[in-house]
Amino acid sequence: MRIVSLLPSATEIISALGAHQGKHHELVGISHSCDYPPEICELDVLTSTRVPVHESQLVIDQFVRQELAAGRGLYALDIDLLEKLRADVIVTQTLCDVCAVSSGDVYQAVSALPGDCNLVELAPSCLEDVYNDIIRVGDAVQSGTAARYLVMQLRGRAEAVARQQILQGERVLFLEWLDPPFSGGHWIPDLIELLGGNSCLVESGQRSGTLSWQAICDSDPDIIVVGCCGYSLEESEAALQLLSRHEAWLSLRAVRENRVIVGDGNAHFSRAGPRLIDGLELLAAKLLPASSKLTGA
Repeated sequence: MRIVSLLPSATEIISALGAHQGKHHELVGISHSCDYPPEICELDVLTSTRVPVHESQLVIDQFVRQELAAGRGLYALDIDLLEKLRADVIVTQTLCDVCAVSSGDVYQAVSALPGDCNLVELAPSCLEDVYNDIIRVGDAVQSGTAARYLVMQLRGRAEAVARQQILQGERVLFLEWLDPPFSGGHWIPDLIELLGGNSCLVESGQRSGTLSWQAICDSDPDIIVVGCCGYSLEESEAALQLLSRHEAWLSLRAVRENRVIVGDGNAHFSRAGPRLIDGLELLAAKLLPASSKLTGA
């Protein structure tokens, strides 16, 4: 079985299942954003991006809004290479045209391919959907047993964090972009709930969306987590420095009281795969000192 993954979370799921290492299962193609685990980085790359990823967050946001409003896609798919790879299974997404190649482009490409190909589309809205998608991908690549075992492990780890109840209902604002500010939606509120907190300005299953600084100030969260979409920890920290003189940001109680946590959005929060639970555990470890301050312990 030859497998193509057109989004990083699917690549990480396939790799976690070992479905790319068997004699009869081979991951043969990935997207330009796929970078984990490191051993997959030598595979054929089927997509490219027009997004100016090395520009400022404001420039990136303006470019994305402009191109989507004009009906222009942000990504290109190498159809000739896709046909050459002769995939039996292609995993793609229908959740967000900003995050990966659009489902319409993939549909068009697959319809022109010779032979049969199983197209698996992922569109998780919450953590439970992520678990279900792991099983769906596992079944599609004939690794259903491994997928169910992986989900059982992930649930166990998440429940272990939940039992600690590190937070006691504190209000947590997760920012997945800073200029302009975006809420961390979808599965992020579920992670906050597992920590014992309450998500500010967005509920489980809701899409991430632009926030006004007024709304952020009015919510006055107890804790702020910054994990910029597609950014490493270092990149998120650098982006956060741009707010060092931002009046609204500096007025927030969480900022004044040093209750801002920065995480690796690219690795642990943006991708709907197994490493979300790594992110949950890392947040738990970072929040323990904050929890002690909040409770006066």
